[in-house]
Amino acid sequence: MKTYSSYFGTATTTGDIERTINNSLADNLTWGMEMVNDAIRYLVAKYYFNERSYTFSTEARTQFYNLPPQVKKLINVTVNIGGTLWQPKECPSREYWDNLNVINFQQNYPSYFFVYNGQMGLFPIPSSSATGTMNYKIRTEDLTQADVTDVTSAKTMAVSNGGTTLTASGAVFLNWMAGQWIRIPYSNTNANSGDNQWYQIDTITSSTVATLKNPYTGNSVTAGAFTIGQVPILPEDYQDLPLFRMGVIYYTTRFPDPTRAQFYQGLWDKGMEALDIEFGSKTTQIVLSDTDSALINPNLFQASITQN
Repeated sequence: MKTYSSYFGTATTTGDIERTINNSLADNLTWGMEMVNDAIRYLVAKYYFNERSYTFSTEARTQFYNLPPQVKKLINVTVNIGGTLWQPKECPSREYWDNLNVINFQQNYPSYFFVYNGQMGLFPIPSSSATGTMNYKIRTEDLTQADVTDVTSAKTMAVSNGGTTLTASGAVFLNWMAGQWIRIPYSNTNANSGDNQWYQIDTITSSTVATLKNPYTGNSVTAGAFTIGQVPILPEDYQDLPLFRMGVIYYTTRFPDPTRAQFYQGLWDKGMEALDIEFGSKTTQIVLSDTDSALINPNLFQASITQN
């Protein structure tokens, strides 16, 4: 799992940006982190890793509803009418929307939705209350926060097997850590040894207590070391891709080196190909082959072999 500190480095460790561009000047490292964040936004825009859902309630004679926080693009809207999900179409233009609303028309079944000024409008105007859902993409936040560890905070972490509550021995948790990730590494003492897996933090209750989104599956820990990091929204196996894109740009424009630029371009292309195969669709690919042999029933051959 990559964190901000993995990319940028710390006062005592070399980050992946410096390793990629072979340059430790602060200006180059800052530029490199900007390129990494740009690459993450590019990848998130192409795929669906930043999709979220937001529930709202319609009200009688109320046409517009606030968009969810941090919305980048509204994908679609559904409204539950009597147990049936009704999905209005996106209004194609402002002119079309204005023409629809020449007459104040109210009914429960929406035909169109329209995004304007941080709100989503429905047509016809709802005539009674109902529950709706907005499916949308969130804006991707930049990686800016350095890792917090047992070394930097001089604290330890406790968590029980099967539990979701994290308890620090002193003030550790900050608001930005909600949604980020924590790892409790292996140790040479059982009481302090975690499972070395990353878990996403759900909520911050106080400076010493937080909750996990999923139960902790390792052995119970009473005073374990830990790392809390700001992690990109990309799948773990592809968190090197932003570095490859940065390498292409760096060795093309900032420090021209065609050989190295081509090297990182190759890594980027292969990584994108693998990412497309694994995450180009939200469902499992059921096509086994592009040839006619994929249509042959193997049971026919098995039957023939059995008869012989």
